[in-house]
Amino acid sequence: MSNPQPIASRQSVLLDVARRLSSTHNLVELVDHILQRSREVMDCEVCSILLPDGPSEDLLIRSTLDHINALEVRIPKGKGIAGDVYATKTTVNIEDALNDPRHFRPASDQSELITHAMVTIPLLDGDHCLGVMQAINPNNGSSFTAQDVEMFETFGSLIAVTLMRLESQKKAILEAENRQQLSLATEIQNSFLPAPQVRLGDVVVETFYEPASEVGGDFYFWHQIDDGKILIGVGDVCGKGLPAALDMARGTTLIASTAHLCVSMNLAEWMTTLNKRLCGVMKAGRFIAINAMLVCPKTRRVWLCCAGLPGAQVFDGKAWREVAAPGNAPLGITCAARYAEMALPFSTGRQWMLYTDGILEVQNSTGEYFEDAAFAAAMQHTNDGDGFLKHLVEQWHTFADDSSYQDDATVLTITDHSPPAPEEIALSCHPDTLRLVREFIETWSAYHGLNDEFTGLLVLGCDEVMSNICKYAYCSTSTERTATCRLASAPDSVRILIEHYGAGITNEDFQKLVVPPSIDCRIGGLGLHVISQIFDHVDFRREEGRSVIELVKSLPAASPG
Repeated sequence: MSNPQPIASRQSVLLDVARRLSSTHNLVELVDHILQRSREVMDCEVCSILLPDGPSEDLLIRSTLDHINALEVRIPKGKGIAGDVYATKTTVNIEDALNDPRHFRPASDQSELITHAMVTIPLLDGDHCLGVMQAINPNNGSSFTAQDVEMFETFGSLIAVTLMRLESQKKAILEAENRQQLSLATEIQNSFLPAPQVRLGDVVVETFYEPASEVGGDFYFWHQIDDGKILIGVGDVCGKGLPAALDMARGTTLIASTAHLCVSMNLAEWMTTLNKRLCGVMKAGRFIAINAMLVCPKTRRVWLCCAGLPGAQVFDGKAWREVAAPGNAPLGITCAARYAEMALPFSTGRQWMLYTDGILEVQNSTGEYFEDAAFAAAMQHTNDGDGFLKHLVEQWHTFADDSSYQDDATVLTITDHSPPAPEEIALSCHPDTLRLVREFIETWSAYHGLNDEFTGLLVLGCDEVMSNICKYAYCSTSTERTATCRLASAPDSVRILIEHYGAGITNEDFQKLVVPPSIDCRIGGLGLHVISQIFDHVDFRREEGRSVIELVKSLPAASPG
């Protein structure tokens, strides 16, 4: 039997170990160092550290015996003396471990060591056990003393603190790596999105995009294509996280690669084509909801196709209202789906808005949804559309009040900054000035996106009215031949008011004068008959000393494409 190692020397080793542990950053190096110095601290034959191996919580032995390390011996959860100490978190000091009923023989059978005395301590972090350590067979004596156990527990507390530090560092590194990966994922995903604000001629596109997490399934798009058309829209992929982000990448890529087709096909046909392509690349059960608009500034027309998202909103200069566009199924569900569009004059509103349902579904701290009342209140912003998106987003954030978002949120607005056509013309009524009225109507109609046939009828009808005023309302010697023509649009019609100060006729006179030409007793010429055929409503009246002629013509139905 060797001479016992002095306590002071063992304590010196303990202090040296403590200094080394504070600077260790590698778990493997830490375990090796613990095993090297633990025998000095405990003055024993063998020392081992047993740490849980993954979710199974089997204890994997690392020992001062090299052949045990080579065999990667493990103690199943709850087995052996080590398993008992790990579960109960209580130190065990045994003089004859081989005959202890808790002894796990398969482990000892793999060792050439004959175990006698053993002390096993838990490595504790509060109530959580990080592992256990064992000291086997003291070099001096048949058992470990209470002083040995106290010193081993002190040593164990240093090991536990170091293990906790390393675990904390490991978590911090993993979190940093995850943040870096998520940041990269966000950067990659954002690369599929165009600039959040752009001016395309007289049209300004602005967007707000806020994913519920680092990556999401919402997106927006705008593409300027040939013939001056602009394809814009918002989308929402079902689901969340990385799968939704991948589908979002597929969707935006296919949209970008097919946008040019809108030159030769209408929006509904393009949506049908896009749907078929998405059905070919998306997994069963997944889909993308998209609201798209095709704007043609040249013809002043806009086409809207809604597929699974809330309808578009339009600001007409006084209030926001929803566009009653036909509903369609989301994309990617079935190749057999067909899509319908709505065609409208671009001048229906100075500003248009598309959005995903994440805007409506955010909840505040009291459980109210934004769509319940706050959305309608936010839409009361009527400063001719200027600053509307900023206002809406501010109201949305204020309502949410830092609540966690359950869904991504996206809003896209387009604002028409083209100068509006004049709505009124005043002139001296003379055959040579009638061309000014024709040009006025043509300019106004072009701005409001009216087709050539409809515009031609307006021009023809007004030309007949103005010609009759020149011929019959004013006498040949009259020098004051003032007349005005005013145009106004409604959702379903065009209203024309023509005013003059000459002699006017009544509605009764008009009815007599518009008798069809086939009737022999017809009084008037063809002009008034043409007027009656073109317009759906004609009214002749006197107001405050002037003659007023009101003409109303219904617009063609805004048919689905």
